[in-house]
Amino acid sequence: MIAILLKYWKPVIAGLFLLGLVTGSYFKGYESANYSWQLKWSERDKSDALALAEREAAVREEEQRKQGEIDAISTDAQKKIDAAHGDAAVAASTADSLHKQADKLAARLAERERACKSTVAGAGQTATSGSTVLAELFRRADERAAKLADIADQSRVRGLACESSYAALSAKK
Repeated sequence: MIAILLKYWKPVIAGLFLLGLVTGSYFKGYESANYSWQLKWSERDKSDALALAEREAAVREEEQRKQGEIDAISTDAQKKIDAAHGDAAVAASTADSLHKQADKLAARLAERERACKSTVAGAGQTATSGSTVLAELFRRADERAAKLADIADQSRVRGLACESSYAALSAKK
């Protein structure tokens, strides 16, 4: 065996050298192809990440726009509610002065009825009681109407704000 190796050592070494070159070339080509694919995948991943970032930025911007509109609508609704409360306070003040006038008129009416019916015992008390009950009934009805008007004003403003918010959110811009 050694004799054969000594006789053919040059062709064996040349064959091993060629085998090494072919194997090295194969692995170099494999690495080159792998690197080429890695570059393509990296570029695709980069473009996907950029597209995702752009979509997220667009969605965030749209959400901020909608939130800004809702905040503006909410602020406007609160201003309207405050204005309605101010109007209700003015109306309550006016109603209070009307109540005082009604009480004075009821007292005068009771005095006149007592003067007219002084001959009959106890009739003045019934007349006074009737006019007082009527004045008290008027006052309670007015107070209840003021409360109901305040509730109606608030409900209307909140309903309009809700409608505006829905319109702002459902609008495609």
